Amino acid sequence: MTTVPASALVQQFFDNVLNRHDAAASSQMLSPDHTAHFAGMPSALDLPGLQDVARGYFAAFPDFHLVPRDIIADTDRVAVRWTWTGTHSGEFMGMAATGKYVEGAGMGIYHVVDGRIREQWITEDMSLLAQQLGPTGS
Repeated sequence: MTTVPASALVQQFFDNVLNRHDAAASSQMLSPDHTAHFAGMPSALDLPGLQDVARGYFAAFPDFHLVPRDIIADTDRVAVRWTWTGTHSGEFMGMAATGKYVEGAGMGIYHVVDGRIREQWITEDMSLLAQQLGPTGS
């Protein structure tokens, strides 16, 4: 079985899942026992839970596009700092669409096992996003 380097796999995840808005494609790159840890969320997400979060972002920001800014890789771990852009065209975290174009930022660490991403730890700058979207009700 041929496997791609861990950093290339993470880049494929960004390209094929996040930037093509294809949450189902994540099943090909993420381990069936995948776990995602998001800073600020009380519990980890399994693969279906992560796919639901991705679909929520794609619905809220239909032009969502992520650009990796830094990628640092070891044999089985990849750290990425990214920015993303999108237009807030659907409900997001209880906030009705504002029509505002926003820029987000975050970082993640990805653990690759047997050619698939088994675990990830994600931190998003939600205060930056909230500031751009404005106060609720405006």
